[in-house]
Amino acid sequence: MKARYRMEGILDSVPDDVWHTEMSMFSDTHYEQTAIYSAGQRGERSSHILLKRDGVSVGGARVGLYLVPGLKRGLALVRFGPFWRRPDSEISDTYKDVIRALIEEYGGKRKLYLIVRPRPHPDFYPQEAKELQELGLTGNSTTMLDRYFVDVSIDESEQRKSLGKTWRYNLQKGLGNDLDIRIATDPNTIKTFQAIYGEMVLRKNLNYPGVDLPAFIPDLVGLPERMNMQVALADHEGKAIGGVAFSIVGDLAYYVFGASSNKAVELNAGYVLQWHVIRWLHEHSAVRWYELGGPGDPGIRQFKKGLAGKRGSLLAVQEFHFCPDFVARLVVGGLFSLRDVRNRMQRWQRERKPSL
Repeated sequence: MKARYRMEGILDSVPDDVWHTEMSMFSDTHYEQTAIYSAGQRGERSSHILLKRDGVSVGGARVGLYLVPGLKRGLALVRFGPFWRRPDSEISDTYKDVIRALIEEYGGKRKLYLIVRPRPHPDFYPQEAKELQELGLTGNSTTMLDRYFVDVSIDESEQRKSLGKTWRYNLQKGLGNDLDIRIATDPNTIKTFQAIYGEMVLRKNLNYPGVDLPAFIPDLVGLPERMNMQVALADHEGKAIGGVAFSIVGDLAYYVFGASSNKAVELNAGYVLQWHVIRWLHEHSAVRWYELGGPGDPGIRQFKKGLAGKRGSLLAVQEFHFCPDFVARLVVGGLFSLRDVRNRMQRWQRERKPSL
């Protein structure tokens, strides 16, 4: 099962700026594979592997490590990776080679429980899932990874027809509310978005892994051009009331963060913002798919389903497990139990009404 490509001394030794430059050369990159997202905010250790052939990077992955002290066992988690598709290369056995290297290093040498969560992509995910199974990884279904996609390649008329009926109605109402939409990346725009987001977190009593990630927007804006972030703000009567942080990363566009005030909800600003974003992507990018993230709670699910519409899709995504070590399987089983307890507590906290 050994990979054909040597690591050439590039395990856990690539500086962050070099890592981001290397990532930007691939079509299948994701923010979860940046050093910014793996900076320890989840209470994990970060590892990485970069594979090269003849001095040229052919793939790599950022890996989150959850280790039990003293046992040298635990979990190695690849979120929405590895990356392996360069725009100038044909699809080959590269993906399997990168997966083999991950298995060899994390499942073999380190005796960890390896989980790979492939990057959701309507066109490439089915192929990657098939190859993971061929390499002996076991698929595990979880709706947590399902993703809605909007087809932003279609023109405005077809996009309106694609929208869900209720979504189209709310958009029309929002367009009549005299909202000004601006897209920018200057420091003042970012700070305004972060302020609205912070107020929303307090108002909705939000508490889940990643809720504090908008603090990293200035770093995401500063990534190489093929990965940097944009911020759209909705103004009403001269005051910003809501926003969307989105990006084009490789061959996909992403809805990354959303922020809304009570006024934004009242004026249907979220519908107008997303409409402007998908029109902007149609006019200013070559990507076909705009990923909206997972289904979320019933209200969010209805919003995303209506925006994806008839021409979009909901992609069901599995995560894939590999672990030949018995002790690691026992340890990770315990970690999964603790995670389930944490998730139940966070759902309970979100559902509580904020105290006055």
